Amino acid sequence: MIKVCKKLIMRVGIFGILVLISGIFLVSQAEAVTLIPPSLEISLTPGQPTETKIKLYNETSETLQLYSEPRSFTAKGETGQPEFDFEAEPIGLGNWMEVEIGPIILEPGERSEIPVIINTPIDADPGGHYASLFFGSTPPDPTGGGQVSIASKIGTLILGRVDGDVVEAGSIAEFDLSSDKTSFNRLPIEFFVRYENTGNVHLRPAGEIVLKGMTGKQVATIEVNASKGATLPKTIRKYEAIWEKGQVKASGDGFFASFFDEYTNERNNFACGKYTATVTITGGTEIATDTGTLTFWVIPWHIITVWGVVGILAILLLILLVKRYNTWIRKKAKEQK
Repeated sequence: MIKVCKKLIMRVGIFGILVLISGIFLVSQAEAVTLIPPSLEISLTPGQPTETKIKLYNETSETLQLYSEPRSFTAKGETGQPEFDFEAEPIGLGNWMEVEIGPIILEPGERSEIPVIINTPIDADPGGHYASLFFGSTPPDPTGGGQVSIASKIGTLILGRVDGDVVEAGSIAEFDLSSDKTSFNRLPIEFFVRYENTGNVHLRPAGEIVLKGMTGKQVATIEVNASKGATLPKTIRKYEAIWEKGQVKASGDGFFASFFDEYTNERNNFACGKYTATVTITGGTEIATDTGTLTFWVIPWHIITVWGVVGILAILLLILLVKRYNTWIRKKAKEQK
């Protein structure tokens, strides 16, 4: 494909082209306390307690006093960021947790394992249930109000899966370019996939975007959701992907500086012609693979312009040389008569 485009450019010259959730919430005591694991996936059985542990490590030279605080969370928009309600009592999984409130004393350099028991009700709905277990230096307010900022806490996300009639279901809601444009002069090209989870348990959709040129030859493959972020039930999450090659240089001031900086960017991030992008996503073990397709153009017009001008100048110079040669030939012919 690149060879075809380079030939096209030369001809023009001769005749004048992107953690459900992060699991760690760094705090005012960031780099002071390490929490393991940052996120936890756990299977739960209705009517039976499930035991697990959270490990805390005091990396400071001072004694720390921490308090635990279970909280429920939901997905915020389509970014995958969790949203917590510190003004209300925890519900669901957040209310099933049995954990020492504190104070939990950690001496300098001390590691401690905090037992957590999840008492899943006998009538718990099958599927996904989600909560977070925070640790902070301020005791939680039993009234549910006046909570200190999330910035003063560190926590782990707990993604529970209650046994029973679990439904894994999801599909691509939208696959498109991040830009409103359908034609570009160079890479990078940014894409997004909006994946909808219609089941009752979280999914970690994964797949790839395959790019093909005008000849049908595959030119690139881009992984989608490389970080394995989760989409919660009954939500849509937006996953972004980017096709890129080299560094992009900032444009200088002035027309010519800006033009030739962009010329360099096109050379370092070269692509040319019409491209077809096909995304393939699998959301879970019980979900059929879903696909989506789109097309776009890349025309590196700064390169075309430069080589077009060079080509035109070369043709004019050739014409001039041919004329001068013909004049010299005619002059020599007259001298020989």
